[in-house]
Amino acid sequence: MYLRLFLFMFVLSTAGCAATADTERRDADGSEPVNFQELERRESPNDYLVCPDGFCKMAKPDRIAPILQMPAADLKKRAEDHLAGLPRTEVVFASETRIVAEQRSLIFKFPDTIDMAIIPVDRDTSTVAIYSRSRYGYYDFGANKRRVESWLDALAAPTD
Repeated sequence: MYLRLFLFMFVLSTAGCAATADTERRDADGSEPVNFQELERRESPNDYLVCPDGFCKMAKPDRIAPILQMPAADLKKRAEDHLAGLPRTEVVFASETRIVAEQRSLIFKFPDTIDMAIIPVDRDTSTVAIYSRSRYGYYDFGANKRRVESWLDALAAPTD
């Protein structure tokens, strides 16, 4: 009975996602990384956005990004190292200041797209903008928030 209820809820939550799936696929394949300056948040609660104060002009972030005590190149290297250790995660686009990754859920292998911009503040400090969003469904049960918060913790963690 619970399995049927879960499957019914799953079908209902994914029924309206076909229209946005094509746009998200273009983002995920790296051909169109998110433009944080013009980003408009979706209406569904299955995304999470962190931006430096005033960086995202059109979208209200869920959290203001911290200023990290490391140059932008070091922050990018730390982000790449962190991503390399994550399960079911693939970098689909990378440049000097951008990383787009896809991470799949454990059981159903649903893809989420994560877009990160590395932003220098000055020579010795930098910050990030991160937008994590589910490609399918309506609710994510907090998965995107947990993902971004854990990435921020990893990026800010002291080095050994």
